[in-house]
Amino acid sequence: MKVWLKRVLISLVVVFLVALVGIAIFLLTFDPNAYKNKLEEVVYNRYQRSLTIKGDIELSLFPRIGLSVEDVSLSNRNSTDTFASIDSARFAVAIWPLMFNRLVVDHVAVTGFKAWVTRDEEGLFNFRDLIDRPGAALGMMAPSLAVKSLLPTARAQELPANLSSDAVVSVSASGSAQSADLQIDIAGLDLKEGEIHFYDNVSGAVGRIEKLEVNTGRMTANQAFDVALKGKLKGEYPVADANIEGQALVLFNPDQKSYSAQKINVVANGLLGSLAAKSATLRGNLAYSAYSQMLSASNLEFLVQGEIQGETPVKGFETSLSVPQLKVDRSQAELKVEKLAYRAKGSTPDQAFEVAFDAPNLAISPESATGAPIAGTVKLSKPNQVLGITLGMSGIGGNASKLTLKELKIDAGLKEGNRLVQLKMSSPASWDVFGEVGGLSAMQGDVKIEDAALPGGSFAFPFIGSLRADLIKDELASEINAVLSGSKLDFGLNATQLSDPKFVFDLTADKLDFNTLFPPAIVPAPEAADAPADAAKSDDAAKTTSRQPGKAPTKAEETFELPRLSFLDSGDLTGTISIDELKIQEIEARKFAAKVSAAQGKLSITGVKAELYGGTLSGTLGATSKNEVSANLTLSKVALEPLLQALVHENRLSGRGTVKLELASQGTTGAALEAGLNGTAKLSIRDGAITGIDLAQTLREVNAVVRNMFSGQLPEVASKFDSARKTDFTALDALINFNQGQGTIKTLKVASPLLRITQGTPATLDLVNDQLDIMVDVNVVNTSTGQDGKALADLKGVTIPVRISGPFGKPGYQVQWKDVSSDVVKDAVKGGLIDLLSNQIGQSGKTEDGQAAPKSSTDSVKSIGDALKGLLGK
Repeated sequence: MKVWLKRVLISLVVVFLVALVGIAIFLLTFDPNAYKNKLEEVVYNRYQRSLTIKGDIELSLFPRIGLSVEDVSLSNRNSTDTFASIDSARFAVAIWPLMFNRLVVDHVAVTGFKAWVTRDEEGLFNFRDLIDRPGAALGMMAPSLAVKSLLPTARAQELPANLSSDAVVSVSASGSAQSADLQIDIAGLDLKEGEIHFYDNVSGAVGRIEKLEVNTGRMTANQAFDVALKGKLKGEYPVADANIEGQALVLFNPDQKSYSAQKINVVANGLLGSLAAKSATLRGNLAYSAYSQMLSASNLEFLVQGEIQGETPVKGFETSLSVPQLKVDRSQAELKVEKLAYRAKGSTPDQAFEVAFDAPNLAISPESATGAPIAGTVKLSKPNQVLGITLGMSGIGGNASKLTLKELKIDAGLKEGNRLVQLKMSSPASWDVFGEVGGLSAMQGDVKIEDAALPGGSFAFPFIGSLRADLIKDELASEINAVLSGSKLDFGLNATQLSDPKFVFDLTADKLDFNTLFPPAIVPAPEAADAPADAAKSDDAAKTTSRQPGKAPTKAEETFELPRLSFLDSGDLTGTISIDELKIQEIEARKFAAKVSAAQGKLSITGVKAELYGGTLSGTLGATSKNEVSANLTLSKVALEPLLQALVHENRLSGRGTVKLELASQGTTGAALEAGLNGTAKLSIRDGAITGIDLAQTLREVNAVVRNMFSGQLPEVASKFDSARKTDFTALDALINFNQGQGTIKTLKVASPLLRITQGTPATLDLVNDQLDIMVDVNVVNTSTGQDGKALADLKGVTIPVRISGPFGKPGYQVQWKDVSSDVVKDAVKGGLIDLLSNQIGQSGKTEDGQAAPKSSTDSVKSIGDALKGLLGK
């Protein structure tokens, strides 16, 4: 027995000595760099990626397999482009666990790690093959593959004597099956000076993370470990320049494809696209399972403070999302939410906003859907305007495939000055998840308007309707039926291609009075003048809204803005309008119809037709997204007196006439549109009168002045418009050209039984400054008709120039004595007529240009030019 024991001990000693000698010989003769090519071949055969090791590989076997490499790179799949590279890496692998297919690695130190991550046009990343295959994550760590290939489990004990290149290749061929059971255990990772570049061919995003540092605790499958990282995010598109720092407790299970991060605390500050973040923080717990497509979160908080830059900057931007419990399980069709709360606020250049949304609890499953009422609010505030919207959802029912709401409720209010518009609407709602169809089946509500300008101070109308969306057919349809002041209104809307929608609408109404929906603003009267001498002027100014020359525009004029039409660039809208009775402010029309088309930045309103003040209206209107507007309208055989009274509250012209307008302009305010007005206006009026001036009477006064030249007492010649005076005519034809808000009367022909009137020079209308300067040449053509004709016998064949000038609101007129084509008048001028008239004007308190104070406070008659301006919609 003792002999046998001695032989066993001697044999063990011999084996041990032989092993030591073998290992010593192996360490002295083994050169790991000789296997670079084979290592590169292993990686290429497995992943179709090129591994390049430019630096030396340093390898030690005891007490652990120590590996140190430098200058290593890995290409993209089937490409020469670099996917990842490292400047240097050091780690050690325990030998004994390798025999049991476990890779136990000491602390890994990596310096100069770089990766180029791309997403192709189909949304696939260039590293998908490294994570889709079992154990493929090791593909990026070529040194680990080298160790595994050099020491296969089945032949580890024979490695020093029998290791060959054929053995390495055979291992690579069967590596897929072996790697499936390979367990990884890394004591920790220390990564410095890292960079990750990102290129997204779907969104066009280009960016990178610089100065990346990562530190982890022990990394092994299905066991949580700490991760801490920091770096700098740089973006070319969108532009980014931000610092990122974070930590979390990470757990992953490659076999089950489940991943989680607990105790997340990630903070970023700096420029993140259009967001200049003072702080962007994510805290909480997240978990995801790729097999079940389940996402769960707990105590999740997302907080952002900063400013948003761009075309519509937002200052003081704050937003927060709080989710104590969230579970989304697509495989089981389950959704659970508890106490979800979202808040946001900030201010743009023209308004401030606040948003709130709360979902106390919500549970949806294939069996049922339950939850507490969900509420949301939006508030938009401007200096003189506040818009508030409240959304409520209650009575949640159905199940995961078919959701229902007992009531979807919307309350909205718009406060603008003294005007309040309120909307209240409710309806049951449903949604078929798999059929992707649903909507609001029975909408009912009312609109209430409170405004001092409305009769009784308020107006309300009820409505009913429905809305249905079908995402498979890619269409939406809605019908609204309302009753306005006892009149029926029907509105239908259909939309297709909802990702880039095309809308078709139809509006039909028995009677529509826009004054009930948009009552005209009440313009306050100007303050009374302090001096008694100005009382008459103040009273006259209070009765007109025209801007006086040399005076600043009123507050209403300063704030009057047209809606910006930039939305036309993205809209596609067609529709028809048919209204039996239409009223806009004081204008009334019957049987109004039009076709509307808006697409590619252009709005066209064609086929405009209406019955208007005994005549008809026809033509087209247009606009563009750049706020260019145009009108090509014809008013045929229209009674001008009631039309002008409705437009400008003045009876400047009467008669029945035809007006053709071809006008265009550009601007966002009324003043800008006036200043940019171009085009023509053509008038043809029959059997009417010009109110404010009686040219026949003026000629009789002229004649009387000449006759009494040397009598010592000259009769008065009126020089101010007077509502009691009229120039009757049988025909008036005029053509006015407009260029940048300046009008020129190219043609003016007025015919009456006694007179013929034509334009002289100047003949201008200044819409920008509300001024006119028109010379009219008056000729007597008939002196045989009655006493009026005989009184003008002395002036027959004589041209009398009369100059009408001044502001639209208070013009004057003056006989141009020096230019009268009469020898008698010329002699009178030489004899001092003008001086005598000047003295007369001075004694009566008038000025030579006729701008005297009015005789009575009720005299507010406008000029011919003001009448023409009224025809143009002033």
